[in-house]
Amino acid sequence: MLDPLNPKPESGLAYRRGDILHIVSRQDPDWWQAHLDNDSRIGIIPSPDVQKRRLSTFQNGSLCKRSELNSNDYFDPDAKDIQVYEEVAMLHPVPGTYRPIVLIGAPGVGRNELKQRLISYDPVHYKTTIPHTSRPPKSWEEEGKEYYFVSREEMEEGIREGKFVEYGEYRGNLYGTSLESVFTIVRSGRVCILNPHPQALKLLCTAELKPYVIFVKPPPFELLKETRNSAQSSFDENYSRGFTDRELQDIIDNSWNIERVYGHRFNSTIVNEDINKSFKELLTTVKKVENEPQ
Repeated sequence: MLDPLNPKPESGLAYRRGDILHIVSRQDPDWWQAHLDNDSRIGIIPSPDVQKRRLSTFQNGSLCKRSELNSNDYFDPDAKDIQVYEEVAMLHPVPGTYRPIVLIGAPGVGRNELKQRLISYDPVHYKTTIPHTSRPPKSWEEEGKEYYFVSREEMEEGIREGKFVEYGEYRGNLYGTSLESVFTIVRSGRVCILNPHPQALKLLCTAELKPYVIFVKPPPFELLKETRNSAQSSFDENYSRGFTDRELQDIIDNSWNIERVYGHRFNSTIVNEDINKSFKELLTTVKKVENEPQ
């Protein structure tokens, strides 16, 4: 399909999300010259500025109607979250230093079940973060075991300073995952496993952490309905319970939205048709990340 904005459409370079482009020239501020990773033929691609203008036109025009978005969406997409291009480089494993594994997906798709299975597989090697909370500790809770207990003022200050990758409030108390808790696991020589809200990727995807992001995607509706109705979970009771058709459709709709907005951050995708097969695929992927260049 030819790009209607391209002044020389016959010279346009066809590519898809996830393709690696080698930029040859940025002399024209609107139209760059590039070639695909496995093809030396040079073509024209739109610059980030052109793509952002195109996005702005799309969002403000009649093609983007608010009524088409479900009121129960997992999140409200923000144009600032949509990144046109991202610089990439081959990363080689460093012994004793492992990239965090980040599982992204809609609620109910099976992220938490996969996370808990991976940690249970090797609890010494795979770790997740201990959350912070502003609520007082209960009599049986130990500092740094279930939670890190801090004052509300401390948490609010940390949130303002961007020290929490995600946070929320429940019954008047703040809960959150600190960026430092992720670094602590990495520095300990273990693999940090996270399943945050997709907006957390903005703080996690840094040159310091270099996380490997896996998108957990649902299968088509009928297969999703069949597998969820027969699913049994040892870790996540929400994964085992029955879902209504509306809830299943919400999983699919929210997954589509997440992929549309954050797809440029994903390193790989697991379609969770069967939780046992998905876990095997996850384990294989994680082992490759630990031992092979990515």
